[in-house]
Amino acid sequence: MIDLLLFDLGGVVIDIDFERMFKKWSLYSGLPMQEIKAAFSVDAAFEQHERGQIDSADYYRYLCESIGMEMSFEQFSEGWNDIMVAPIKPTVKLLKHLSTQIPLYALSNANPLHKAYWENTYADELGYFNQIFVSSDIGCRKPDPGAYLLVAEELNVDPQNIVFFDDLADNVEGARNLGMQAVHVKSPTDITSFIASTHLGS
Repeated sequence: MIDLLLFDLGGVVIDIDFERMFKKWSLYSGLPMQEIKAAFSVDAAFEQHERGQIDSADYYRYLCESIGMEMSFEQFSEGWNDIMVAPIKPTVKLLKHLSTQIPLYALSNANPLHKAYWENTYADELGYFNQIFVSSDIGCRKPDPGAYLLVAEELNVDPQNIVFFDDLADNVEGARNLGMQAVHVKSPTDITSFIASTHLGS
C-alpha cells in the first residue's frame, strides 16, 4: 500500500547547477572560478548549516574565510541561490496530475536562504506539495535516519507505505534501510516509469 509520495527537491523537482554559483562568486570576489570550485566542499560546516546548527551569516563568514573570498553577504546569497536553475517541467506536470490522486510531500537537505528563495520564486510549482520538510528546520538531514522517521511520525504513516524519490544514491539507500520504497532519480523518466508501474497516475 502507498499512502503518500515523498520527493527530494534539488535535482528531482528543481534543476540544480553549482557551476552557476562558482561563476557568480568568482565575478564578485575576483578569485578564479576553478580556485573557488576546488576549495568548496560539502564539509562539516555545510552540513551544520543544513541542520540549522549555524545560521547563514555564520556560514557566509566561514566560507569566505576558508576559501579566501571577499564579497558582501548579499553577493554571497545571490550566488548561493543561483544554483537553482528552474523547475523541471516534466516532473512538475506529473506533480500537478498526482496531486489529485495521492498526498505529495517533499524532504530537502537545504538551508534558510534556499528555502526563502524557492518559496518566493517557485511558489506555484511547489504548491502541489502538502508540506515541505527542510533539514535546517527539522535539525537533521538525509541520509540520517531521523530525517525520514520524523516525516513518517509527523504524518502518522508507516515508512513502508511511503515512496521516496531522490537523485542521490546515499539518500535512496537511507530510505530503503528504514523500509521505505525508494526510487533513484537520474531523470524525470525514472519517476514516470515508477508511477506507471503502480497505476497511481491512471
